[in-house]
Amino acid sequence: MTHLTSRPTPARARFLLVLLILLNILNIVDRNLISSFGPQISQDLSLSDTQFGLLTGLIFVFFYAVMGLFVGRLADTKNRPRLITAGLVLWSALTMVSGAAKSFLHIASARLFIGVGEACLTPASMSMLADTYPSEKRGMAASLYYLGVPLGAGASFIIAGELGPEIGWRNCFYILGAIGLVFAPIVFFLRDPERGSAEKTVQATGLEPSNLSQSLKEVYAIAKKSPALAWTMIGSVFMQLPVGSAQFAQIWLVRERGFDAAEIATTYGQLFIVVGVIGSLFGGIASDWYQQRFNGGRVRFLAIFMLVVLPFLVGYRLSEPGSDVFYVGMGAGFLALTVFFGPAFSTIQDLTPPHLRGVTTAILLLFMNLIGLGLGAVIAGVLSDLFQTMGFSEPLTWSLICIDLLGLFTIVSFFIASIYWARQNNSENIDKLSSV
Repeated sequence: MTHLTSRPTPARARFLLVLLILLNILNIVDRNLISSFGPQISQDLSLSDTQFGLLTGLIFVFFYAVMGLFVGRLADTKNRPRLITAGLVLWSALTMVSGAAKSFLHIASARLFIGVGEACLTPASMSMLADTYPSEKRGMAASLYYLGVPLGAGASFIIAGELGPEIGWRNCFYILGAIGLVFAPIVFFLRDPERGSAEKTVQATGLEPSNLSQSLKEVYAIAKKSPALAWTMIGSVFMQLPVGSAQFAQIWLVRERGFDAAEIATTYGQLFIVVGVIGSLFGGIASDWYQQRFNGGRVRFLAIFMLVVLPFLVGYRLSEPGSDVFYVGMGAGFLALTVFFGPAFSTIQDLTPPHLRGVTTAILLLFMNLIGLGLGAVIAGVLSDLFQTMGFSEPLTWSLICIDLLGLFTIVSFFIASIYWARQNNSENIDKLSSV
C-alpha cells in the first residue's frame, strides 16, 4: 500500500469544484433547451409526440451513452481537463448548429453529436472530484456538482419564458453555444489532480488497466463481488425513466393543463432552481449524515426519501392546475430528481477503485441514459400517441403517470442495495474491493 499526500490544496479544490459546477450548469442548459422550447420547436418543425420523444430521448442519448464508455476510459488514463475541453467545444458548436435547424432530420443530426461532446464532462468531472475530496466529503461534493441540474434546467426554462418571446428560440441556441466556447481556454489550462490522491492508501499496482476491454472486465468483476454497487446502478437506471418522460413537461403543461407557454416556462424554471438547489444540498448533507449514523448508507436514505415523495409526484398529475397541491407535487418531482444525484454517484465512487472511477461512471451513464432517459422519453411519446388514438381525453397525462409509477422499482432497488451496503460497510471490505 502506498500513502498519498499530494491532494490539491483547499483553495484549488474549491476552484475546481466551482468551475465544474459552472460547466455542468452550461451542459444542462444546452441539453435542456429543446425541452424548454418544446411547444415552439414542435410547432415550428411540425413534430409528433413520438418524434419529440426520439429527439429528447434516444437520438440524443445513444451517442452520449455509448461514447461515454470510451470517454470514461480516457478519463482514467489521459489528461481530464483537456478531455473536457474537447467535449465543451464540440457540444457548444453543435448547440449553435441546432439553432439553424429547419426540420426534424436537421436538428436530430446535431443532437446526435452534441451527445458525443457532453459525454466528456461527467465521467472526467466525477473522477477529478473523487481525487480531490476524501470519501466522507464526496456526497456533498457530488451534490454541489449536480447543482448544475436544477440551476441549468431551471435557467433553460427561464430563458424560454423570458428571452424566447423577445429573440426567438433559435437565437437563444446561438447565444448559449457561444458562451460555451468562451469557457474552453480556461478549462484547457486547468491542472489535473493526481489519481488516487484523496485516498488514505491505494494499491501500488493495477492503476493502469491496459485497455477499455480490460477495464470493463474489472468493473464487471467488482460489480459481481459488490451487490451494493450493482443494485445502486440498477436503481439509478430506473430513476431515469421519469426523468426521460419529463422532457414532455412543457408540452403537457401547455396542451393539457392550459398554461401559457412563456408564463409557465418561467414559473417552472424558477421553482426548479429554488427547490432543486435545496434538494441538491439536502441530498448531499443529509445522505452523508445518514451514512455516518445508520446502516444502509446513502442508498437507504435515497430509498426512504423516494418512498415519501412518490405519492406527491403522481397526485400532481391529477390535481387542479395552479392549485397548492399542483405546485407541491411539481416541487416534489424536482426534489426527487436533485436529491438523487449526490448520494447515488458518491456511493458509486466509494465502491469503485480510483483507477476505474471514470469508466464505472461512464457505464452507469450508459445504462441510465439509454435505458432510463432515452426509453423514458420515447415510451412517453409513444404511449401518448397511442392513448390519443384510443380516444383518451388527456393522453399525455396518463402516459406520464405510467412512467412515474415505474419509480417503485427505484425504491426497491435502493433498498436491496442498502442491505448489501450494510453488510460490507467497513473500511476493510472497501479495501478488498479496491484490490480486485
